[in-house]
Amino acid sequence: MNIDTLAGEGTDMKGRLKSSLGDATGDQGLQQDGVVDQLSGQARKSFGAVRDFASRQPLAAAAIAGVAGLALFGGLKGRQDTGSTRRRSR
Repeated sequence: MNIDTLAGEGTDMKGRLKSSLGDATGDQGLQQDGVVDQLSGQARKSFGAVRDFASRQPLAAAAIAGVAGLALFGGLKGRQDTGSTRRRSR
């Protein structure tokens, strides 16, 4: 467990508390802030889990990153910018 996982858990818990207080008081702003904090906390916990995995399994993490990079750049390679200069058929 690393600092990102711990901080993400704290932010998630804070968001759940805010959301519950917003529900109880009828304060939609507080409720929405709580939901945003929950999403932020979950994202940071996920990042922490990826960091933990990468530190335990560096070769597997490098292989996954390589495959993801090839998929990303391979998908971008086939795209062309059509822009607003399309020719019209008459």
